[in-house]
Amino acid sequence: MHRVREIDCRVESLGYLTHDIKLIRLAIVAGGPLDFSAGQYAKLIFPNIAEKFYSIASLPGDTGLEFHIRRAGEGSSSHFVLDELSVGDKVEVTAPMGKSYFRGEHRGPVLCVAGGSGMAPIRCIVETALRDDPDRELHLYFGARDEHDIYLEERFTHLAREHGQFSFTPVLSAPSGETRRRTGFVHEAVAVDIASFAGWKTYLCGPPPMVNAMIELLHQRGLGDQDIHADAF
Repeated sequence: MHRVREIDCRVESLGYLTHDIKLIRLAIVAGGPLDFSAGQYAKLIFPNIAEKFYSIASLPGDTGLEFHIRRAGEGSSSHFVLDELSVGDKVEVTAPMGKSYFRGEHRGPVLCVAGGSGMAPIRCIVETALRDDPDRELHLYFGARDEHDIYLEERFTHLAREHGQFSFTPVLSAPSGETRRRTGFVHEAVAVDIASFAGWKTYLCGPPPMVNAMIELLHQRGLGDQDIHADAF
């Protein structure tokens, strides 16, 4: 849908969203603006490390680019991004990529399910969908291990107050203490809440076990692959 291009950026700001997910905001220096669809991703080249692929969290039309980067295993490039990347550093971006983008022409109900930093493209899809159609029926489920892994809750709670057809449901798989939240695996919560997905479109992003469990559930409830848009990482 959009031509893939190379864009020169610099780090504009940095901040933590959770204990292990960092918010990276990039200012476009040359080659912009970037045209992309909600849910797509980009290739990023940071100083002195190999290229990596990250989902775009900012909305189409924003002047800059936003990414949510989670700390991975030892020796991974994410440690450089979280511990050493500084405001002003140069970042080369190639984008947009990916086919799990938001299909805005669909007028039926929408389900979005995110796990961990998979919230980045899902946040983009949710806010784009509500911006384009404030009365759209849209349900967002966020699977996390514990309380400290949940982020953007205040933002989505605000959107739920503004949009009567939008709901936000965090689900904790391994809470460390007592909680009033939903618990268990996120696909189990979805299975309890929604009996049929006929006429729906779904967008999934997160760890492969979560995505695979959701796809199996959606198939069982009658949804075809053409209406399931998923990225696992």
